[in-house]
Amino acid sequence: MKAVKEGQIVKFHTPLAHENPNQLYVVLEVIEDQESSRAEIQALNTGLPFPPINKVKLSDLEVAEVGTGDLMGHKVTINKSDDSLVEGRVIKVNEQKIELNLSSGAKGVETNVWLTVVDNKGVEHLGTLLINQD
Repeated sequence: MKAVKEGQIVKFHTPLAHENPNQLYVVLEVIEDQESSRAEIQALNTGLPFPPINKVKLSDLEVAEVGTGDLMGHKVTINKSDDSLVEGRVIKVNEQKIELNLSSGAKGVETNVWLTVVDNKGVEHLGTLLINQD
């Protein structure tokens, strides 16, 4: 089993009978403890304006793979390797499924999702998806 880190998308490896086995969470914080390590998680796509934050055993979680194919055709911003930002429509995703990592950066929430976009001038650019840029 892969180690769970802050910013990853996770799910419960053995959900209870009344729980949605496909529910995804983002790990906000990992609390290492010799007796029982825990993680603070927040559910994704709940429809709630302020989804609750829960503290759960780290051993109950597993890293989830997230599909990236839904990004095709959408207008997004990417961060190129030279640290420049480009806005364009997604024409290619490097991996159809990925263990998504999120981290807070100066320009927004940075991801490990590599995309190729085409800008308004028809030029193709390669970079990582950037969310909530200022």
